[in-house]
Amino acid sequence: MTPRPAHAVILAGGRGTRFWPLSRRRRPKQLLDLTADGPLLAATVARIEPAVPRERQWIITGADLTEGVVDALPAFPRDHIIGEPIGRNTAAAVGLAAAVLQEQDGDVPFAVLPSDHLIAPALTFCSALERALEIAGHTDLLLTFGIAPTRPETGYGYIEAGPELANAAPARTVVAFAEKPDRATAQRYLSGGRHLWNSGMFVWRAGVVLAGLRQHLPQAVEPLVGVARAGAPGTARFEAALKTAYGDLPSISIDYALMERAANVAVLPAAFEWNDVGHWIAMRDLWPRDSAGNAARGRVLALDSGGCIVYGPDRLTALVGIKDLIVVHTPDVTLVCSADRAQDVRRLIEELERSGDDRYL
Repeated sequence: MTPRPAHAVILAGGRGTRFWPLSRRRRPKQLLDLTADGPLLAATVARIEPAVPRERQWIITGADLTEGVVDALPAFPRDHIIGEPIGRNTAAAVGLAAAVLQEQDGDVPFAVLPSDHLIAPALTFCSALERALEIAGHTDLLLTFGIAPTRPETGYGYIEAGPELANAAPARTVVAFAEKPDRATAQRYLSGGRHLWNSGMFVWRAGVVLAGLRQHLPQAVEPLVGVARAGAPGTARFEAALKTAYGDLPSISIDYALMERAANVAVLPAAFEWNDVGHWIAMRDLWPRDSAGNAARGRVLALDSGGCIVYGPDRLTALVGIKDLIVVHTPDVTLVCSADRAQDVRRLIEELERSGDDRYL
C-alpha cells in the first residue's frame, strides 16, 4: 500500500502579549522579525519545505490576523490559510485541521507545528519530521517531539519518557506528562535523564486524531466535521459553517483534551536545537552580545551596565550603572522591565485591557 502524502498544519494564532510592546494584537510574535531573517512564520514555512512542500502546508490563524499572514507569506496558497472567527485554543484548531484533511485527502499523516519557534539545523529537523510522519503513517500513535533539557527550566511542561517502541524507533512510550515544575523539581528532571521538554509539536493521522477527540472531547468533533463537509476552505459555505460551529466549541488545549488522556501517545527525543522564543529573555541567545552580556538590536552605549536586553533599532540607547534590564523602544511605547520579570509583561496588557485603552494593544 502506497503511503498517502503527508501534510503540515502551522498554528499561527495568538494575542501578541509576550513581546509587547513590539508585538500587538494584530502583530503577534510569529509576524515579527526578531532575528533579522524575516518573520518567524515565514521561517517556519521555509524550514519544513524539504519534508512537506508548500502545497501541502496549511496555516490556521485568527480571522483578524489573516491579512498579516498574507503579508508575511504573499506566495502561500490563500485557500490554505484558515482564519478562526474566535480563539478556541489548540484542540479546536487541531480538530478542524484533521476534519478538513480527512474530507479532502483521506486518513493522511500530518504534523502540527507552532509558527514561532526557532529550530536548527533545519535538515536535522526535516529528517526527524519525515521519520515521525512515516511512523504515523503505519501506526495509530499520537506522536510528540521531546527536547532534551539543557537547564532546570521552570517555564516548560515536561514529558517522562519510557522504553523505545520496537515498531516505531526512535519513539518512546510516554510514562507521564508533568506541568511546569518548581526549580527543585526541574533540577531533578534534568539530573534524572528521563524527562524531556514538551515542545508542542505533534505528528499523527487525521483519523487517529478524530478518533481520540471523539473519545475525549466528543462535543467538538461533529461540529468540526460538519464545517469540513460544508465546503472547501475559503468558500462562503465553509466560512459560514465555521462561524456557526466555533461559537459553541470548548476552549481547551490539545494537550489537556487529548495527549494527557490518550493511551496511544509516544514521544520522539529530538536531535535538533530548539528555542520556543517565549519572551524577551530569549533574545540573549539570539542577538549579538557585548563583553558585559548586553544583547541588543540597535546601537547601545553601556557604562558599567551588563546583562541587559535592548531593542531600539532606530536610535541610540544609553545605559549607566544598570544590570539585567529589558529596554524596548517602539514609536509609541517604551518598556523598561527587570529581566527576572519578563513573563509578567502580559500583566501590563491586562492592565491596559481593564482600563479600556486600546491604543497600545
